[in-house]
Amino acid sequence: MAEFCLKCWNELNGTEHPESKYIMSDDEWLCERCGKWKKVIVIERKSYYLYKFRFFAILFKYIRITLFVLWRLLILPYLIFKYRKSYKEISAKH
Repeated sequence: MAEFCLKCWNELNGTEHPESKYIMSDDEWLCERCGKWKKVIVIERKSYYLYKFRFFAILFKYIRITLFVLWRLLILPYLIFKYRKSYKEISAKH
């Protein structure tokens, strides 16, 4: 991945984002555009927080799947009754 300092990143993209929008490296790295040793951008904060909270998203996904399966099991007897009733009506017509 390319390493750019904040100044070069803003010049490349034509923006004026502050340093607080990004997570910067702890150590100084060589910026690939200006060639100076500076702190470079590691990741955008929004992506960082989404990455951190992905486990909560997985948890909610499993809870939703579990509730869906339980709901389907709950209405299964009704679906069987409805199917048998429609089958009997079709059989009586023939």
